[in-house]
Amino acid sequence: MRGLSILLLCAAFALVYSCATTPEEEFFEEELVVEEEPFEEEEFFEEDIEEIIEEPIEEIYEEETIVEPEVISPPQAIETLGFRVQIHAFQSKSGANGAADKARFQFPERVYVEYIAPYYKVRVGDCMTRAEAEMLRARARQLGYGDAFIVETMVKP
Repeated sequence: MRGLSILLLCAAFALVYSCATTPEEEFFEEELVVEEEPFEEEEFFEEDIEEIIEEPIEEIYEEETIVEPEVISPPQAIETLGFRVQIHAFQSKSGANGAADKARFQFPERVYVEYIAPYYKVRVGDCMTRAEAEMLRARARQLGYGDAFIVETMVKP
């Protein structure tokens, strides 16, 4: 019991001391006074202004620069999966190039020589659908390419 009363007494003293106010120092703010100097207007004459400006006004402005418009090239065609008609296959590059030159006179479509080991393959067209490729194959057969067949490959639309 005696321990409890000591504890209560300590708590009461702590409460009294924590709530007590401390005397505040008096703070006086000193008023700041700014004295202004009188403004004297100066008179400028044209001669004075010309002396201040070293360069004549005309020289300050630069000549206009003509900017050439930028030439924008058309975007390159992105290859996509499609069809071509193969009309020949050769083991030599010269044989494939000769057949491709002959085919360029017969077909309005583009003619390609592609090397897929061990052959140089001559292919015609950039068909997006199988139906287009079927029509191109039929035309190739009418032109004398009886062994022409359709291949699925990357094409340029």
